[in-house]
Order: sequence, then C-alpha cells, then structure tokens
Amino acid sequence: MPVLSTYMKGILITALGVLVISPDGLLTRLITTDHWTLIFWRALLMAFGMWMLSAFIYPKNTWAKYKALGSSGIAMVTLYSLGSISFIVAITHTSVANTLIILSTTPLFAVLIGRIFLGERIAARSWSAIALVCIGVLVMSTDKSSANTSLFGDITALIGAFFLAAGFTVVRRFPSIPIFPALSTSGLVTALLMLPFAQPFSISQQDFGYLIIMGIYIVPVGTALMFLGPRYIPAAEVGLMLLLESVLGPIWVWLVLAEHPGTRSFIGGGIILSTLVINAIWVMRTTKTGVMKESVKI
Repeated sequence: MPVLSTYMKGILITALGVLVISPDGLLTRLITTDHWTLIFWRALLMAFGMWMLSAFIYPKNTWAKYKALGSSGIAMVTLYSLGSISFIVAITHTSVANTLIILSTTPLFAVLIGRIFLGERIAARSWSAIALVCIGVLVMSTDKSSANTSLFGDITALIGAFFLAAGFTVVRRFPSIPIFPALSTSGLVTALLMLPFAQPFSISQQDFGYLIIMGIYIVPVGTALMFLGPRYIPAAEVGLMLLLESVLGPIWVWLVLAEHPGTRSFIGGGIILSTLVINAIWVMRTTKTGVMKESVKI
C-alpha cells in the first residue's frame, strides 16, 4: 500500500475537510430563517451527524468516548461552540467573501497561541507563506465592490477566527481528545444555548432541507477532518490550509447567487492559492519522495 509522511497525511486530511465544508457559506445564504433559528438547527443536526460518526467509529464504546472528554475536551467543546455561533452571526451580517477572508486570519492567531501555550517553533517557510497570505487577504479586503457588508459582521468573523485557532491549538496539545464526540457535544451545547432565542418550528421545508445537508453531511464530515489535521501537523499549518475555503466559498456563492466577490478578491484568492501550492511543493521536495522516517500507511 502507498506510504505517506505524517505531515502529508495531515495536509491531505485538512484539504479534504476544507473542500467538503466550502459550500457551507452558500447554504447559509440560501436559508431565509433568522440566524438564531439557523444556528439552533445547524448545531442540533451537526450534533446528530457527529453522534452517527461516533457510533460508526466506536461501535462498542460510543458513550465511553463521550465520558472521556475531560477538561481538555470541554475546552474544545466551548471554543468550537463559540466559533460556530460567531461564524453564523458573521455570515448573516456581512458578505460570504468578507466572512471567509477574515476567518483566514486564523493562522495568525494560531501562531500566537501555539507559540505562547505550546512553545511551537514556526518554520521560516511558514512565516513566508503567512506573509504572502496576509498580502492576499489585504488585497481582498480592500475590494469595496462586494455587497452586504457590515462592521459588526466583520468583527464577529474576527472573533470566530480566534476561537477556531484556539480550538485547533487545544487539539494539537491534547491529541487524545475524541474528536467526534467532542464536536457532537459542542453542537448540542450550542443548540441548547440558542433555544431561548430561536423559533424552531417556524422554519420552512426548503430551509430544513438545506439544513439537513449542512448539518448531517457538510459540517460534520468537513469539520471532523479539519480537526483531525492538527494531530499530524501544527495548528498554524492547519490554519493556513483553511485559507482555501476563503477562496472556494465566495466562488460557490457567486456562481449560484451572483454575489460577485470583486476583481481584487479574485486577485487575492490567486495569491493565496499560489502560496498554498508552493508551500506544498516545498514540503514534498524537502521530504524528497514525500516519505519520511515517521510515516503512516493509508
């Protein structure tokens, strides 16, 4: 069977997670209900989807995994719940492009958090890649032609980026956290927090259909893969890979809803994509054939 380095396995897992979750912004835009009800159903369905994954992966000790979350698992649950709420509030108050662009600051937060709490040394190539990414983000953020933007939504997206980076760092520090049960619990906690503000039975059949796709498939599978990534690569590297969503997400919205991200957004997205490709090629060349002493079979 083919053999991949631990690093490349982490890269592939994270990239697949980003690809799966990239239509999330489009589905959120298509749903017409209020954002509290949206968060409630999205979180509740995600909790169910993650529970199904947990039951599939741990068929004999599913509930034992939930009980084994511990304080580190609770920290991850809290951070992801806050991040999920911030994401939906942001994307319903500003453009999808702005939300995802601002979320792309995640690696900057991850570098700071990882350096302070984990003492992780950031490679020179990672600093170079992040610098180029910052240029891409700056180009995209100066595009004033995109609609439906607001300062409140932008600030909320920035807060969400912090919580996401913190969550990745917790997973990196405590790799034994059972990811699927933790995300399932996070969804349930989020739904309970939103229940007093939501109107669960006011949702239309069409909106509920979108929510099922989002909550049962896109969010559970995509998020689970992205949170598995930090087990193999540093949190900052995961955050860098997540920048791909800031390019793909607005494209889906543009194609379906004609919410044009703007010329500068395309240019900035090109810079980001080029940076990710160059970074991956650099890693593959430095590991020669992509096989390292510390390797895993797939």
